Amino acid sequence: MCYWVGTKKIREEMSRRFKEGTRDEIVQLFYKAFIENNASDFKEYYVAIGKGKPVLTTLVKENGKLQFRNMVWTLPYSYFDKKSSKIVTRELLNSMCERVFFQHKEIIFKQRCIIPIDGYFEFYHFNGENYPYFINPSERGMFYAGGIWDGKVNQETGEVIESFSIITTPPNPLVSKIHNNPKAPNGPRMLLLINQEKALEYLNADLNTEGIKKFFVPYDEKEMKAHTVLKFLKKENTLQFIDSPKVQEYFNYPELAA
Repeated sequence: MCYWVGTKKIREEMSRRFKEGTRDEIVQLFYKAFIENNASDFKEYYVAIGKGKPVLTTLVKENGKLQFRNMVWTLPYSYFDKKSSKIVTRELLNSMCERVFFQHKEIIFKQRCIIPIDGYFEFYHFNGENYPYFINPSERGMFYAGGIWDGKVNQETGEVIESFSIITTPPNPLVSKIHNNPKAPNGPRMLLLINQEKALEYLNADLNTEGIKKFFVPYDEKEMKAHTVLKFLKKENTLQFIDSPKVQEYFNYPELAA
């Protein structure tokens, strides 16, 4: 569920917008950090597989300052398990918007982040097989996925490791048809995608509960499109295509047209 994203086209899209003369603060910051100075390392993937804990570039606002930070995609969540009477820690790639205020109550109000992506992958289930779809913007060249982040000290090295989780919402009709896994415990979901005109507002540390919740709605399906792609999780395909544009290109499955 929403565990695969692409970021390879972000640099090109940010550059295009900058050269068109946009005054968008995020675009301006990205251009200076990753294109003009080329001093920072923007993490680019045709497909970043979440379960491999990839490092992705995120945008945060800390102490009133916008900055891009590279973080690990997975956020530890600890809770007391009554059955075992022990503290259990899970690593969450995604965090449901319905649960985020009690699972991550320490960080949801002050440590939200945005992850620029050019699209993400979801799996359609048909006749016992899984078919990956690439979901991407219908016109604009990128999405802003909304998440939360935190930093933890590595007790062995003393290093602060920053990590994040992408929030999910109920799906729009387009994604609902694709994410049809009958075994999904929470039913169909989709990534929280932030309207780019409201991205800075999402990072506003002064938002209260209701101000945050207003972002937790399905993204407009008219603003996105989807197509089937190669089954990139198969071992033979992963080795050959995981770092190739082919992983995002249309791949035909005749059985789905039947």
